[in-house]
Amino acid sequence: MMEEFDIAIIGAGPAGTYAAYSAAKSGLRTVVFEEHERIGEPVHCGECLSLLAVQRLGIELPEEAISMRAKGIRVIWPNRSYSYIEEPGFTLEKEKFERFLAKLGQEAGAAYKTRHRVSGLARNDGKWQVSTTQGEYKAKIIIDASGVAGVASKLLGLNQPPQTVVGLQYELSPIESDGFIDFFLWPRLAPHGYLWVIPKKGSRANVGLVTNDPPGTRKYLEQFIDEYGLREKRKVGKVAFGGMIPASGPVANTYSDGLLLVGDAAGFTSPMFEGGTSLAMSSAKFASEVAAKALHRGRTDKAALSEYERLWRAEFPDYSKLVFGKKAFYNFSDEELSKIGQLIPKNLTSISWAGKLKVGLNVLLNAPGFFAKGFVPAMEALGKSRAKYYGW
Repeated sequence: MMEEFDIAIIGAGPAGTYAAYSAAKSGLRTVVFEEHERIGEPVHCGECLSLLAVQRLGIELPEEAISMRAKGIRVIWPNRSYSYIEEPGFTLEKEKFERFLAKLGQEAGAAYKTRHRVSGLARNDGKWQVSTTQGEYKAKIIIDASGVAGVASKLLGLNQPPQTVVGLQYELSPIESDGFIDFFLWPRLAPHGYLWVIPKKGSRANVGLVTNDPPGTRKYLEQFIDEYGLREKRKVGKVAFGGMIPASGPVANTYSDGLLLVGDAAGFTSPMFEGGTSLAMSSAKFASEVAAKALHRGRTDKAALSEYERLWRAEFPDYSKLVFGKKAFYNFSDEELSKIGQLIPKNLTSISWAGKLKVGLNVLLNAPGFFAKGFVPAMEALGKSRAKYYGW
């Protein structure tokens, strides 16, 4: 007979591993299907997580998962001036972080099945039959945490594929750090995206970019490495790594009969800097809680799971507005972004309403045309990339 579970989770990234931990804690028979042999590999992201995100989820990171404690975020403009936000967080050893989350789930009773790629989903009599490359299983509820691949949406025709951008990075060494994570808004070298230098322990750093121009990605990254004076740095591991990132906001349907979508599979990434780990884990928490309630009531239909969307909409920012603001940001040239850097405060950690009015007056007097290009929504998108808005 087929093994049967209350909850089957597709994918063992941050969303899947946290969903498994949360579901198993509720006493649910939980399984995670992961297509790769080792949890945490390959690494796809820049490896940042805010302290606020960790506190929200009630977990304590083990030291081996922490690469460096970060002071905050610095935005570097094309003329190399900068603005900064002081908010503590971490750069991670991401593979160790995901294995830590998986261990929490296993200790709570979740089963992990690696080298199990989900290839088919069929729902009959209120239960799912899950086909994998290693066999068949049954489950009452599916949580899709498969990332941008959106396995459930693809197999069931539930959602159109999201718009995506591509991320690519090297790990370079030695690069010294003052504890800030650097994001570079340089349209010339990252069209419709940004570049980064994310410090890690041992004088290492992730150096990469996001852009909507996949064919030019490696060329832009190599040019940035040259222009920023990093050409002589050693490439740790030698190979560039990254992947596709959803960039158009949440998908149309984040739940259905017996199905919940979390993390990148639901389109949950912070619009400006595409941060996804905090959103992934928080959406996983909501999904597992809603699934537990539904199962305890003996229901798995769409109506029984509808609370999930109410929860995430009430908690997460309005991403339709922020995606609009991000697009407005890309209306500005390198020269105009450098001008913006001169017109706004260097320290963006806390700006009062009086301070915002002062910025508006400054722009009105010195660059009034910026308002027509979308200065206000662009600045809102930048501001909502903070930790309190699930930006990282």
